[in-house]
Amino acid sequence: MIDEIKFYEPQDSYGFLSNFAPAPITLSDVVWPTSEHYYHAQKFVDPAIQQQIFNAETPDEAFNLSRQYADQVKDDWMEVREAVMRYIVFEKFRQNPRLAHLLVSTGDRVLTEHSHKDAFWGDGGDGSGRNTLGKILMEVRNYFSNKEPYNLVHFVESAKLPTQWGTFQMYGFVEQATGKEHLALVYGDLDPDTPPLIRLHSECLTGDALFSARCDCGFQLSRAMENIVNAGSGVLFYLRQEGRGIGLINKIRAYHLQDQGADTVEANERLGFAADMRDYSFCRGMLSFLNIKSVNLMTNNPRKVRAIESAGIKIEKRVPLQEGNNPHNENYLKTKAAKLGHMFDKEFIK
Repeated sequence: MIDEIKFYEPQDSYGFLSNFAPAPITLSDVVWPTSEHYYHAQKFVDPAIQQQIFNAETPDEAFNLSRQYADQVKDDWMEVREAVMRYIVFEKFRQNPRLAHLLVSTGDRVLTEHSHKDAFWGDGGDGSGRNTLGKILMEVRNYFSNKEPYNLVHFVESAKLPTQWGTFQMYGFVEQATGKEHLALVYGDLDPDTPPLIRLHSECLTGDALFSARCDCGFQLSRAMENIVNAGSGVLFYLRQEGRGIGLINKIRAYHLQDQGADTVEANERLGFAADMRDYSFCRGMLSFLNIKSVNLMTNNPRKVRAIESAGIKIEKRVPLQEGNNPHNENYLKTKAAKLGHMFDKEFIK
């Protein structure tokens, strides 16, 4: 059985694939509201008709206008229409990164415009049509599937997440290289022109869920979410990198060595691991999906600063996140400062 995605109405599931879906496309300093507007305007040589279609309030109106002037369609339109469609569909996704991520996240499923009115661009309603638009979309998908950052993560789904601080929108991603699942918790409306407050938080089951005082992770998680809500908007990225990348069971082994006197770095190294095994490069995909180009980064970790900068994301400001110092993690925090370069105030770890 064919694994197929059928699309038609822009408000339906996978409606972003439709040419009627709102997606601004800038060409020669002109912003077309949808690919449907652009496509129909190119049928005509008369600039007055093109302008009228451009000004159409909806893509349906743009479509109907092109029918109204059907006797003035340029002579070679049938020969060039596929090239025009291929061009504008590519630009739609190139200029709207989230849509490109959504397109790539359809995987290798067959994309079909399920239109009973159109057997050329669509499937004719009964599957007998040529589905030319679907084929173009799959060509464009293949292009972006081989490009970073679109091939770093696949977006899966989003849902609301009510918390004690406020309601976040939770976005789920799968890291392509490892199959690990990661989350982006978005609070408020992100302004693409304003750097949001963000936190890259690596999973720590013992600290985040079991209230361990051996580390500062759970304390930082709580304060980061509170800070984001207080700021009015922001994102917490919850990354499945338990134990600085060594996994939960190995972290327990490392804890056992720490019980015998090793510090957090020595314990990892005795188990044959580097002090920090985490890789943040895949975060570029999630940041791109959310259209984040610059950030205010909550961290004490210089490695995270370098990771964000290497992803091409500008850090407008580093925001310290110093929480949870207690008798059980005092030496742990001092080791992070001395051996891993974490940036703590002297008053915090004295």
